[in-house]
Amino acid sequence: MSADHSRVRRACPGVAAPMATGDGLLMRVRHPIGGLDAGQAETIAEVARRFGSGVLELTSRGNLQLRGLDAAGLEPARAELEGAGLADRDPAAEAVRNVLAAPVTDIDPEAAMDVQPVARDLVRALGEHPRLRALPPKVGVLVEAGGGLPLDGVPADLRLEACTALGGVWFRVALGASSRTATVLGWTRAENVVDVALAVLERFVVLREGDVDPPGRVAGAVARFGPEALAPPGLERVLPGGDGVAARIPGYADAGIGTLLNGRAFGIAFPFGALRAEALQGLAEHIRAHDGRLCLTPWRSLLLTGAPPVEPDRVAEWGGVADPNDPRLAVSACIGQAGCSAGSTATRADAEAAVAAACGLLAGGGQVHVSGCDKHCGRPANAQVLLTAWEGRYELALQRAPARWETVLTRLESGQVEPALAALDAIAREEDGGNESRIEAMQRLEGTALTRRMNAKMNNGDSA
Repeated sequence: MSADHSRVRRACPGVAAPMATGDGLLMRVRHPIGGLDAGQAETIAEVARRFGSGVLELTSRGNLQLRGLDAAGLEPARAELEGAGLADRDPAAEAVRNVLAAPVTDIDPEAAMDVQPVARDLVRALGEHPRLRALPPKVGVLVEAGGGLPLDGVPADLRLEACTALGGVWFRVALGASSRTATVLGWTRAENVVDVALAVLERFVVLREGDVDPPGRVAGAVARFGPEALAPPGLERVLPGGDGVAARIPGYADAGIGTLLNGRAFGIAFPFGALRAEALQGLAEHIRAHDGRLCLTPWRSLLLTGAPPVEPDRVAEWGGVADPNDPRLAVSACIGQAGCSAGSTATRADAEAAVAAACGLLAGGGQVHVSGCDKHCGRPANAQVLLTAWEGRYELALQRAPARWETVLTRLESGQVEPALAALDAIAREEDGGNESRIEAMQRLEGTALTRRMNAKMNNGDSA
């Protein structure tokens, strides 16, 4: 790959087409279905050290980003990643390879089936389908099978969800949002699901081609043209044996860390999804001794399979978290001005202050995301409190309904983040009726009244 700027993306980077950021170039290794073996993990760690800053990031789509590369290192970095089976040489093929598979269906006895072979077949077919090169870069497909680590709360444009019904395994084909709110197109057998997925995505491309203002995501096409415009022929409209998939898929696995699946997997998360190459190298050495694997999850965690748990001291040394109750897991942040030219605040330092200030609110089910600009990169689907920077100051907003946010405070300095969230926590505690989380209690309040009470507590210093 040449280092000319025509190969540098402005968004949704890959290995073949990196993206310029405030701390150099960023490469994104697409979700490795089935995880990384020790050799692949060591290759990524070495590439990050030799050609980048050594900083890696786990993303909410199960990808892995390498930060701080320069133009001179792009070609050798790409060659090493491609040689390890982690990258496509063709940027157009790589751009459509946005498939997230449930991470451990091969070892999960409660999963309807192991969906990893289906996901691999879909990745291969996407790269070989010339018409689908026109897909917008953010369009993603999720392949799911229930079990102990379900992806039902993880958003996707196209959902392929396996469940057991009359006659064996069927896939529910649905569009957008979470499993419980997605628009269902119908049902198909496992042997047909890849062809069905390609047909749905091709219909989306055709609809975009005929539109003067084409929707960028599948949900936009559903809203504009209706679900029937995207449904290929041959789908069963009702699941044979009864539509019980929603009841059988367990609740949202919101951490994916600690000892899981009766000891078959061990998960380590990293605050803000950020880890150093040295941590990945250490994990590679740990799984090599046991011929294990590292599986990337959409919860910004790494699952070790086929290997024993890592000792707590080593997890802490690597900057990881293996306690599902650690309040740091409920706070996320983009890299901010430290690594992005669009960021205007030190988002992660401010997010660390948010943990200390609102630990009660977070323990009650809240999720805070701190964004350095209005693009909200990395915002998790279950974020309920949002801090958005505008020219060095924050707006604080609450999620009132899916995709509907209400701003309650504006022009907060970085030093006001902690008292603002402490005030929010105090009000939530005052309103808690006992049968709801503090977030739910707080969300009942009308915006103007909440703003007035938060300002009063911050001005009087009584938010404790």
